[in-house]
Amino acid sequence: MKKLVTMFISLVAVFSMATSAFAVTGEGAVRVATTSSYYGISGYLTIPSNVYVSNDGSFIAFYLGLANTCEGGISYKPSTGWNKFLNCGSASGSNATAPLTNQPTAGTQINLKLVNNLDNTASLYINGVEAYTLPAATKGALVGPTIVKTVHSTLDNQDKNKYSNAAFSSLQVKNAAGSYVAFPSAVSVTYPWGIGEYTVHSTNPLKTSLAPGL
Repeated sequence: MKKLVTMFISLVAVFSMATSAFAVTGEGAVRVATTSSYYGISGYLTIPSNVYVSNDGSFIAFYLGLANTCEGGISYKPSTGWNKFLNCGSASGSNATAPLTNQPTAGTQINLKLVNNLDNTASLYINGVEAYTLPAATKGALVGPTIVKTVHSTLDNQDKNKYSNAAFSSLQVKNAAGSYVAFPSAVSVTYPWGIGEYTVHSTNPLKTSLAPGL
């Protein structure tokens, strides 16, 4: 009997270790990028419904980007609610985030604009108001046009994050003349990678839902 109990305990331990080993946690995203270079990007983000994010440092984020140099938009963490952020690298002074003064509800549309100032800085505007202007951590990264992108992403430490129907709309890009024109049809799409059971409702403009892991 003692031998059977010992075997049972061993099997439970092995199963627990296997479950832990195969738990999927980390980052995931869907990205749509232009194939040509521009000087900025703007559009509206529809705040998703049915949002759940684990309160352990996990988050969901919806943002615009200038290549991989600067990324700015809206994120959600239970500890802070909905936030505005601009990340232009890991150097001191190149990233910032703060809770939105007015916390949006599901279905709210927020206008986002990310501008390359061509002096190695980028500016993020929220509903037409400048939120941040920050330098790129990499010297010389923003002195000319770059590809621009829209991204829906998650950092999930328990594989439990979810939301429904986050969407970009009325997307425009800033051309060499300084005018904002329709987002191009020629794009590069990075389908869901990393963690997250994404449903991609459309790619251009990007609209997704996220389900917790099975």
